[in-house]
Amino acid sequence: MAKSILMIHGVGCGGEVWNNMRRPFEQNGWHVEAPTLYPDQRTIEDPPESLSDLRLSDYIERMSEMARKLASEHGDKPVVMGHSMGGLIAQHLAARGDVKAAIFLTPAQTPDCQVQDLRLMITFWAILKKGQKKIPEGRFKVGRFGFGWGVLNEVPKERHDEIYRLARYDSGKVYLDLAEPDPIDEKSVQVPTLTIGARRDRATPVKAVRKLGEKYAHAGVPGDYREYPGHAHWIVDEPGTNDVSADILDWLSKTVSA
Repeated sequence: MAKSILMIHGVGCGGEVWNNMRRPFEQNGWHVEAPTLYPDQRTIEDPPESLSDLRLSDYIERMSEMARKLASEHGDKPVVMGHSMGGLIAQHLAARGDVKAAIFLTPAQTPDCQVQDLRLMITFWAILKKGQKKIPEGRFKVGRFGFGWGVLNEVPKERHDEIYRLARYDSGKVYLDLAEPDPIDEKSVQVPTLTIGARRDRATPVKAVRKLGEKYAHAGVPGDYREYPGHAHWIVDEPGTNDVSADILDWLSKTVSA
């Protein structure tokens, strides 16, 4: 039985965001899948009109299918690791029983763990300024300033342009779903979980991630929580990310049987 891990990216991103983190997992014998959600519709430029019809539930179903496919191919359920929006999707997969463990990296806020923070508005101002009534039918990409200020704030500035060039459009409906996500019953999560917060995060304030960690401490299988003082939202590819990967691999070695 091969060890497999499904890595799920965040809103506005593609599977390449995992290029840094996936290497140590592969070096430690893990089969890594890091797909881009709906790459034919979530394009970097000129997205098709059909993108506007996608919902967060579509993303969840697509990743649930991928988890079941990995289980069939490798003879065991995969681990799931999600970043930002991907962390929210990963929670749904854990609640469904699609995976054998789950890691939530600076995850998007759940309705019961939300906090109000002006930094969120600055980060997503390019979308908010369009007006709430226009968002449901639209196709949006996070603005260059907000992405640099609120997501890449611990990434060297000389790398900001190269990262932002790969930013993708998402459906306005998905952004609305992220603002008002469906609740997740932590008692339904019967697998080990690790929630990771970053103290310098401006896109998912660490206070919200702490609340999520406390929530999963009372899950069907009590979850673990770790916090990194020198990291921000782009913890998947910041200075020091290799140390985060090593910590996750150590947690998996102690928590999940091969």
